[in-house]
Amino acid sequence: MLRYALILILTGSCAWSAEVTFATPPSAKKDGDKVVVTFVISAKSDVEVAVLDTKGEPVRHLAAGMLGGEKPPPEPLKAGLSQSITWDGKDDFGKPAEGGPLTVRVRAGMQVEFGRFLGGDPYRFGTINGLATDASGNLYVSAFRGETNQNMIVVRKYNSDGSYARTLLPFSAECKPDALPNVGRWDDKRKAFAPKNQSSLNPAFYPWGTEDANIVSATPDGIVMVSGRTTYRLGPNGEMLGGPTPMWSAAAKLECPGWLIVQVAASPDGKYLYYSNVAGTKYQPKHFNETNPAWPQGRVYRQDVTKPGSDPEKFYDLELPNWEQQKYWLPDAWNKRSAAAGITTDAKGNLYVCDLVNQEVVEVDPSGKKVSATKAPWPERVHVDAKSGSYYVICRTALPKDGMVLKKLVKISGRGADGKVVAELPFKEGGLGEASALGVMNGQPVLWIAGGLTMICVKDAGNALEVVQTAFKPEPESQTDYNRLSVDWAREQVYVNTGTNRIWRYDGITGQDELLKEKGKVFYGTDLTVGYDGLLYIRSGEGYSGPFERRTPALEPAPFSGTKSHLLTPYVYSRMGIGFSEHGIGVGPDGRAFFTYMYDWNKYCISGFDGQGNAIKGKYLKGKVNKPDKDGKHPMPEAIDSAVVGPLPMSNGGVRVDLQNNIYVGMRLLPDGHIVPPGFEKDAAYEHWTGCVVKYPPDGGTVLNTESKDDEPAGDAPKTSLAWAGQKMAVVGVLQIYSGVGSFSGNGWGGNGSCCVCRVPRFDLDRYGRLIIPNVVTNSVTILDNAGNELLTFGSYGNFDSQYVPPGSQEPKPLLSTPAIPLTWPTGAGFSKKHLYVNDTYSRRVVRVDMKYKAETVCEIK
Repeated sequence: MLRYALILILTGSCAWSAEVTFATPPSAKKDGDKVVVTFVISAKSDVEVAVLDTKGEPVRHLAAGMLGGEKPPPEPLKAGLSQSITWDGKDDFGKPAEGGPLTVRVRAGMQVEFGRFLGGDPYRFGTINGLATDASGNLYVSAFRGETNQNMIVVRKYNSDGSYARTLLPFSAECKPDALPNVGRWDDKRKAFAPKNQSSLNPAFYPWGTEDANIVSATPDGIVMVSGRTTYRLGPNGEMLGGPTPMWSAAAKLECPGWLIVQVAASPDGKYLYYSNVAGTKYQPKHFNETNPAWPQGRVYRQDVTKPGSDPEKFYDLELPNWEQQKYWLPDAWNKRSAAAGITTDAKGNLYVCDLVNQEVVEVDPSGKKVSATKAPWPERVHVDAKSGSYYVICRTALPKDGMVLKKLVKISGRGADGKVVAELPFKEGGLGEASALGVMNGQPVLWIAGGLTMICVKDAGNALEVVQTAFKPEPESQTDYNRLSVDWAREQVYVNTGTNRIWRYDGITGQDELLKEKGKVFYGTDLTVGYDGLLYIRSGEGYSGPFERRTPALEPAPFSGTKSHLLTPYVYSRMGIGFSEHGIGVGPDGRAFFTYMYDWNKYCISGFDGQGNAIKGKYLKGKVNKPDKDGKHPMPEAIDSAVVGPLPMSNGGVRVDLQNNIYVGMRLLPDGHIVPPGFEKDAAYEHWTGCVVKYPPDGGTVLNTESKDDEPAGDAPKTSLAWAGQKMAVVGVLQIYSGVGSFSGNGWGGNGSCCVCRVPRFDLDRYGRLIIPNVVTNSVTILDNAGNELLTFGSYGNFDSQYVPPGSQEPKPLLSTPAIPLTWPTGAGFSKKHLYVNDTYSRRVVRVDMKYKAETVCEIK
């Protein structure tokens, strides 16, 4: 599928501000069998130097870094604005450079601009948990659950025909600076919001944190959300208007287990909220008298929201049979329902209650007086046509019990004894009917009905109920969750894993995408890296533990010369939690492949294979990895008996290898003297989730004082002290440390227990040795040279609407033109030859960022 968004806006905060030119133009002169490149720039700036073939493609990435900065640039650059660089005539891989006559390109003053989006389906954003409509028929959809606990609340508005209108949650970048108390902080210097992050595992900005929340009502002025036993009022841009407001105060001593999900309906004037599915019952009661009579099942409560602090009052009790004389099912933790199930109101303020015991819909007037009772089989949700008075009832096909029960939609004409079912529409998909709303399309009533990832629209055709096509059409096989990103440097292809076992491939230029398949069937994989050789190194399989192998981009096996097999190991030990907990793959220029895994529960290290597919003998954890089982069998090839890097802190993630075979590893540790970005000095999320990238030499290194307690002898190797929240560790054999990458999950503030280390950021290297690192807390991405100088930082908070151009738009005008490069929760970033790619997990898309330069010259070699 193709999605177009090509508005170009120059942006990016550089580590320099002056205009830069070449004070002395670049020249390239032969000196024997070498070439000397010289130039002088006019002011502090980043530079890059490459040798090009006749097609203008780099054959040698010679140098890149910051000149005139506080730190010296990486070699072969030297301190100062004047440079003289010697090239040995070889390409990136140490072979004589071909493709001549060759030229030299020198660039200075990197800038970035928004390119386009990859993915980002406005109709696919998680499991739908709530629907509402306003008086104009506009539809509001809330969704929360992603694959394997990758949960994040999203609310989107659609026009009456189902076409996308805008995103309400997470909040819009056009909110007023003071509109987001306890949700986001306005940073006046950046002219952007900094969301209040509450979880390192999933994005959570609102007061309900990581808990489920769903929409219950909507008007053009805002929406009402419910999370647990608390309500919230939010504006049309996601701003906070009211709440958190407890349904009941602590003094009321509500007795109702958490597995009974309170159902909510609002009066048409917004004065009252009605609550049902409340009962003081037990986990699995055997008798009616096990329900607290003070909190009986079948009662509906009403709360006057114009009186802050007031508790809901008894409004209406269903007339239930004498249980001793006529036994019926009871609410428990398995069916999660009480007698009074779904409720709704009409324009006159009447309340309608689904009675699951008497199997009827009860009509109650605004004073609490019963008006009618109309039979309906196992009614769960009800809507009322304002013109005809007909009921549209979502009914179960069996009594409340454990497990998923198919549902059906019935139309009932008439009330009381005159009520008759005149039309039925069975649902073939389990879960459909868990959310519903009555809307209007072309002046006629329609029912929006959802469950899981599916939503349908049903029209009333008199004596039939018919599913109709609308503009709400998720793209076939569009990606659901965006967790891990890897970029094919040469082909401009981007691979994005869902966080579990499916991988999509995107064309970075056209936006075309495809779910990876082999012979027409889904090719399952949990992680992937593209090597310098253009091959795919994949942690494959459906499960969170499984094989590690090498394939071509066409997914054909790519055997190693030494082992004659594409399979490196049939098993890599991993785990699940927030998705599958993959911590990274890195590949060197000679085909050496490194993978992070657990050598024991939540104890991590990195082992590897050489370019022929044979296990690399590491210096660390000898005899502690790949231990045999009780039958003496090793899960991995027996030759894997050690680690190249290890042990690692359990909060680690991301592996890359540069052209010199140095190994880069992400860890939730920070060096002394790390400078916190302005505005985030007191931000607990930044403090607890931000870490660094550690550069090790080709033979690896270790970390002392990790949680594993498996310290390795360090000898005389250089040690660098790092820390997290006061916990001291030391990295051994380190060449360089680059700080500022996040989010790393784990213990401490915003975590979910000490062992939940499933969320890790993904950084990348380019062929100059520059690093690109994301940070979810700052909503930004930073590019560093290999010496650690900051070259550029770009991005700021924006939700799905920022820079988004709806398909079919007559002109390429985004719904919201700010910020210039929108990032909602950036968890990964990668380089290609010409572009940068950022994985925006919360907006479920990839942002392509294009690089430009203030000065550029290509010169002949003379």
